[in-house]
Amino acid sequence: MNPSEAGMAFPVLGFTPNGDIWGFPDLDTLTSCGPRTLKDDLQIGMELVDADGRRWVVRSVERLGRGEPLLQWLVSAVLSTRQSRIVQELESLAPLSLEEIRERTCAAVARDPWVYADDDPDLLQARLAEIRGAPSVAAIHEMLGLDSFMAY
Repeated sequence: MNPSEAGMAFPVLGFTPNGDIWGFPDLDTLTSCGPRTLKDDLQIGMELVDADGRRWVVRSVERLGRGEPLLQWLVSAVLSTRQSRIVQELESLAPLSLEEIRERTCAAVARDPWVYADDDPDLLQARLAEIRGAPSVAAIHEMLGLDSFMAY
């Protein structure tokens, strides 16, 4: 199945096999990416967890075409990152509880303390406590300001 067929509740968190965490506020963001994402297969194996705790793994990614109208795509080619429209082939996995989502998020944040806490141990502990107290996936997504693959 693809993301449109899955009926995901946004925002969606993405956990890559190398331990990174990504955020997707909507379907458009989930199905757009820059050239490096495709070239390096950055999404293959990524687990997507939606706002309801439902979970999928990305088995393949296919480029469908430009992710922007032609003029905007040409401007992006010069000034930023060209966007491609993509579709992921997903395999459904067992859902996660909010507690499990919090712990996976904490593991990703603790893995990259310089990104989420400026390498400050006290700030890192405060950030982890904030995540553990998050009332929802949406709150986690908002508090971390997660990046998507649109720039990569």
